[in-house]
Amino acid sequence: MRRRNFLESSVAAAAGVWGIPRSATSSALIARAQNAEAEPCPESRYRVLNALLDREAMQRGWARSVDPDYQHAPQSAVETFKDLKFGIRIHWGLYCLIGSHESWGLAGANQQFWNVYNVLYQFFNPVSFNADEWMAFFRRCGIRFFTFTTKHHDGFSMWPTKTTQESPALTAQAFENGCEYTRTATNNYSVMDSPYKKDIVGALVMAARKHGVKVGLYYSHVDWHDPAFAWDPFHYQYDSKFTKESDPARWQTFIDHEREQVRELMTQYGPIDTLDFDIGWPEAAAKEIASIAKMVRKLQPNIIMRNRGIGAYGDYYTPERQIPGWNSKDVWKVIYPCGTSFSYIPSDEYRPAEWVLKSLITVCAKGGNFEVGFGPMPTGAWAPEAVERLEYVGEWLRVNGEAIYGTRARAMFQEGDDIWFTSSKDGGTVYAISLEWPGRSFATRSVSPRPGSLVQMLGVQTPLKWQRQGDLVAVDIPADLAEHKPCKQAYVFKFQVDRG
Repeated sequence: MRRRNFLESSVAAAAGVWGIPRSATSSALIARAQNAEAEPCPESRYRVLNALLDREAMQRGWARSVDPDYQHAPQSAVETFKDLKFGIRIHWGLYCLIGSHESWGLAGANQQFWNVYNVLYQFFNPVSFNADEWMAFFRRCGIRFFTFTTKHHDGFSMWPTKTTQESPALTAQAFENGCEYTRTATNNYSVMDSPYKKDIVGALVMAARKHGVKVGLYYSHVDWHDPAFAWDPFHYQYDSKFTKESDPARWQTFIDHEREQVRELMTQYGPIDTLDFDIGWPEAAAKEIASIAKMVRKLQPNIIMRNRGIGAYGDYYTPERQIPGWNSKDVWKVIYPCGTSFSYIPSDEYRPAEWVLKSLITVCAKGGNFEVGFGPMPTGAWAPEAVERLEYVGEWLRVNGEAIYGTRARAMFQEGDDIWFTSSKDGGTVYAISLEWPGRSFATRSVSPRPGSLVQMLGVQTPLKWQRQGDLVAVDIPADLAEHKPCKQAYVFKFQVDRG
């Protein structure tokens, strides 16, 4: 379809985005749209559109209490989740083809960008993707669980969903002379409509079970591709007058679309360990979104669900791009990209491997799990920056994993800037993790070893001598140990203490 014809046919739907009365379909409006498309999308437009919805409230979810018949995840599942500690958050979708920060490049984008993005599924072909190799890599790096984006806000499904909707598809002319030639196709808008044509979610779940990695699925409540999702200002067919009352059938369509997709994910792959919903729906759909959470609980009784969009029906929360300043007995995990984005960007700037390890230690000391974010490249292979950083952490965990996996937070979880503590679940063992090499002696006021007990440095066979010096416990470090350190960073001292 030629660009001008596309604009003429879509101008009524787009008018609300441009702030023009929807009845204005004059050539002047088309000219304005064309001029706007020729320029980069201004940041101010994103802010204007974002302000039209209370997205923070949608993230929290509207449910402040649950129905009497609802049961949260059993304590056994919660404890298993707390034991995992180190995971990877995998954002992978069409956005990796163009270096977008996940699918957020669509938020406030001009129509020209939408036109290009909506046909990217015809180019997605990760020929180097190998789920078994991914999981072997994760195990080598000490990763015990992952969360994978089954569908981000762009609506593209990484599994063979049976749901259908209208999508643009390039014709044989494709992009020619600055114009885009498309037809309207009714398809699943999924990986099965791409050249790859394989179930990526299914492959990951199967490989994860083989390698003993826990399975987490991410699913966005938002779908900017679904034509029925027109209440969201970031949707390219945004209709400011669309409500539950204005068009009940269309409103029900987006609800039914998600319900069926979530049902597929919760029934086709066996037990799923965690489900991370994202964002949410308007308050007018609060009852329906709670109903979907209840459906998930019925289909997957042991699943741990994030509270985003479902409020009180969730089991845990996820501080994002920040590490809380306190320890908590709540159920939580930090999600934090190693680069500027959760998804792959060719020119991204990555935080160092030492940051990943320090973040893991800090989060575990405070009682949470740490899920570092990386996205694979369009081919399905991992970028060298991701491999180097994760293998660095894996090398450390092979020596010191005892101080991380299965541990719990102490009331005194930190001493100074460089010492962090974890504890065994029975409280009889305390691990003191010194981020820096302590020199000839390691001293702490926060641990009281049992008299006569041994103190060890993980990775060192010979026990270390220790003594009390007033309110300090001082551990002697032999001089030759500095020449044969058990790891490159963060040295762990293991103490036996009286159970509190």
